[in-house]
Amino acid sequence: MSNTMSSAFLRNFLGNSPDWYKLTIVGFLILNPILFLLVNPFLAGWVLVLEFIFTLAMALKCYPLQPGGLLAIEAVVIGMASAETVYQEALLNF
Repeated sequence: MSNTMSSAFLRNFLGNSPDWYKLTIVGFLILNPILFLLVNPFLAGWVLVLEFIFTLAMALKCYPLQPGGLLAIEAVVIGMASAETVYQEALLNF
């Protein structure tokens, strides 16, 4: 049984979610910095909101907390939000 690191990562990434969903989330994570840096930060912010709504809409099939968290971390890393702002929003929602 020969498993590569990439196949093991894809199999374990986001648990039992369908492969198309996993690839969609990876696509979102690749698309966001490109939109933010090359197109328009305002547009990138709205796209991020729509991506998060998509993760919530898929809550019946896939657990939305992991991809939503990845999107929030990415927003902090590329400078769309501060870590403090994300922390405060998370506190307000729990």
